[in-house]
Amino acid sequence: MRLSLFIARRYLFSKKKQNAINIISAISVVGVAVGTCALIVVLSVFNGMDLLLQKSTGSFTPDLVVSPAEGKYADFDTAFCHYLETVPAIASCHRVIEEKALLRYEDYTAPVVIKGVDTNYIEDSGIAANLLGGESILRSSRGYEGLFGYGVAARLHLSLSTRRPVVCYYPDKLGSPTAASLATRQLHPAAFFSVQQEIDDYYVLTDIVLARELFKTRGKVSKIEVRLSDPALLQETKAQLQAQAGNRYRVEDKYELNGAFYAMMKAEKLAVFVILLFILLIASFNIVGSISMLILDKKEDLQTYKALGMTRRRLTTLFRTEGLLIVGGGAALGLLLGVGLCLLQKHFGLITLGSGSYIVEAYPVQLIAGDVLLVLAAVLLIGWGASSFPVHYLIKKLVPDTYKTVKKEKNT
Repeated sequence: MRLSLFIARRYLFSKKKQNAINIISAISVVGVAVGTCALIVVLSVFNGMDLLLQKSTGSFTPDLVVSPAEGKYADFDTAFCHYLETVPAIASCHRVIEEKALLRYEDYTAPVVIKGVDTNYIEDSGIAANLLGGESILRSSRGYEGLFGYGVAARLHLSLSTRRPVVCYYPDKLGSPTAASLATRQLHPAAFFSVQQEIDDYYVLTDIVLARELFKTRGKVSKIEVRLSDPALLQETKAQLQAQAGNRYRVEDKYELNGAFYAMMKAEKLAVFVILLFILLIASFNIVGSISMLILDKKEDLQTYKALGMTRRRLTTLFRTEGLLIVGGGAALGLLLGVGLCLLQKHFGLITLGSGSYIVEAYPVQLIAGDVLLVLAAVLLIGWGASSFPVHYLIKKLVPDTYKTVKKEKNT
């Protein structure tokens, strides 16, 4: 293998009889480098977008949610709630009431999801980082306050300077069965937030006391939202809570609660990876041409190597190593370019998102070692396949098998 590597390295940098071979080899290296760089950069941007969306929706997506196994509401027993407070991995847990309602402001109405929370929830969830204006308060001297999604505020034509409250409507469960009665509560807009379009268009955060009065839950809540001090303990803590909850409650993690979102992100990332890999596969045909022309250019050397005792298998390894050197050089160059561009974008934000209201100004990137290794493995595999076929075919054609030749001469 050392001899094959030595000769292949000499062939790679030495001058050929046909100058076109050097040009095609250089093009092959550049093609592999560009493809490798593009794969690393695109996957890193997808990772950055994914991480950004997870952070932006973190105020509405806790690590774990404990909900009743049956029905909408449950009166979580004191022993279980006390147990949640004793688990070291849990940073905070909050009781939440979440239900659909109808809001009206002047002549405008909008169906929404009212999420009743306590005061500590605002601080623990970090919703203040997503505010577009106003204060993150749930009560004031004028009454109950609400944090409105930007889409809800737009549909109701709300402004933070308004003095008139928004009226919340919900069917009164305790009203007369013979009359269509509605429970109503007034809510003042304290702030607008923007997290994700699906959330902005429907959610309103308010005090859990208002939610209890409006929905008549009688002390019951919809769920308990749990946030962990270390996300790495997610599955371990989930199993621990489920064992404690038994059949009374259902414990779900954030990946189960937002399965469609995470599946979509993975599907998009996989699709882009396959497309770029296909482009790289097409570019690898330059390697086929380069290796084929090199073997034909060194046709006389093949006979010399054969006379010196080098077997056909050894010759195949030699030129296959030549192909791997071309691919390896391109992959190393692409790796340096890709990682360098990602680091520059991460620290200096060279490419911005343009004018508009965005959470961040520049494209987010996040380098993941697993993705980089996957790209390198895929590139080297494609290079190995692209160099193996022409080498095996041409060596077999230009260098006859010595054993078969001698046997044929004896038979003659």
